[in-house]
Amino acid sequence: MKKLFPVLIIIMMAAGCIQKRYTEEAAALSREMKLDWKIGQMLMMAIPGRSMNRDVDFILKQYRPGGVILFGYNLSTESNNRRFIEDMQKASCAYGGIPLFVSIDQEGGRVVRIVDGVTQFPGNMAAGVSGDRGLAYRWGRALGLQLRLTGINMNLAPALDVNNNPHNPVINTRSFGSDPRRVSELGAAYLRGLQDSRCMAVGKHFPGHGDTNKDSHLTLPVIPYDIKRLERVELAPFRKAVRAGVEGIMTAHIAYPAILGCNDPATVSKKFLTGILREDLRFRGLVITDDMEMHAIARRQDIGEAAVRSILAGSDIILFSSYEKSIPAIFNAIRKAVMDKRIPEARIDESVNRILEAKIRYGIMAPEKGVCAPGRFVLTEKDRNALADADRVNAELSRRGILLFGDRGLVAPPAGVVRIFMTGNPILRNELSRKKDNVLVSGLGEVGRYRPAPGKKAVFYLHVSSPDPAPVRSAADFCRKAGIGFVVVSSGNPFPITVAGAAPAGLLSFSDTAESVRQLGRCLNGEFRPAAGGSLLLGNEKGK
Repeated sequence: MKKLFPVLIIIMMAAGCIQKRYTEEAAALSREMKLDWKIGQMLMMAIPGRSMNRDVDFILKQYRPGGVILFGYNLSTESNNRRFIEDMQKASCAYGGIPLFVSIDQEGGRVVRIVDGVTQFPGNMAAGVSGDRGLAYRWGRALGLQLRLTGINMNLAPALDVNNNPHNPVINTRSFGSDPRRVSELGAAYLRGLQDSRCMAVGKHFPGHGDTNKDSHLTLPVIPYDIKRLERVELAPFRKAVRAGVEGIMTAHIAYPAILGCNDPATVSKKFLTGILREDLRFRGLVITDDMEMHAIARRQDIGEAAVRSILAGSDIILFSSYEKSIPAIFNAIRKAVMDKRIPEARIDESVNRILEAKIRYGIMAPEKGVCAPGRFVLTEKDRNALADADRVNAELSRRGILLFGDRGLVAPPAGVVRIFMTGNPILRNELSRKKDNVLVSGLGEVGRYRPAPGKKAVFYLHVSSPDPAPVRSAADFCRKAGIGFVVVSSGNPFPITVAGAAPAGLLSFSDTAESVRQLGRCLNGEFRPAAGGSLLLGNEKGK
């Protein structure tokens, strides 16, 4: 062991020298930049179209943004996506000399943006059911490589919210679960995999969006807890992520009046972004706002003023989802605040240095003799092996992410029981049709034909992807009157259904990706046993 110490010291010294070089290169670049260019680096915005066009060219030339965020409407085929990103990077270098952060919300499950050339993984809740950190790492590793090969260098994931409120309309299956420890461990494993692929991870939504019953896209959610509860539950996954080296943290547009004494969202709170995140958690990476055009911000104050307040609070990057009025409103507000000395230019430099250093360190840009060019992404042998593993990881995550609740005898009844299925999903119908004894129907009226004779049993399985418990209740009532067992099969957000007690038993995949639905069918066909129980995963505990 003693022989290893000199080697470790040499490695640590080399890493320190490399980091120092990155920091010095970033500072040197920053010193040469005009104020307007620096402000541009702090903006991450949406762009129009699926290919390079006059509007995109104007945005890159006029504002020199540090990054763009891609939505589904920007994306088409794998080759076209790659070409579009390459064209934007060339234009960004031509106009400002600095390549772009190209970000995306590719969480998996129900939150995805890119579909061609990227494996459609089932998302956090399925990984939470499996509880396998190694599997979460492999998922992040494979996805990160697929994104980088497309030109995307930042994934706005993982969600580190502890989903301990079953009435949460926006997080639910996007969370790893309602156990802070499980969310912490799986979130850290996933982000390590992502970043080992040289794709930056952004943990969200700080300091926690899990225990709300409102959507910050539509209004301002309020969490009433004090700092002791926050430390114990909501902050735990972010603390773990910081220790794991997460590169970015995204803010939440949520009010914490018991902590702040007012209804300001965390996005504009210096106590949260500087006091807790920077000083207490010792985070040194990039603080990125959630979309500033969400109603929790945009309907409460002027968007330019909100951006200024967020920078003063500690944000490095202001993110917004449009490309028209908001760009000049935010840019001009920040510029005026600097000119009026409301924001010290040193505060701008602090963020810009972080941004440039991250771009150099992740190979997004390569400074040479004062000129910056897009970095080259080259696959290693380990990378190619991780890419080849993607489909296996997807199948395993999807299979192990299926959870049973209630009576296992209903979900997997003995031979001789008539099993009746109702689903409109073609993949699930195809899987179920492979077993000759399965009965597939298109409506409740057909189910009545299979009313069991004395001494015989029948079970009806209703597949739903909506969280609405009403149709589940109707089917349950019908089956009770008909003397038929009932099981709900959910491939969406199941929490409203489970909390309402609408079904005595259920099979939950927490994802409606093709592979998740395929594995649901195989589970129903008896090819494997699902995980069982998991009250924490079902959101029935409050993370006390």
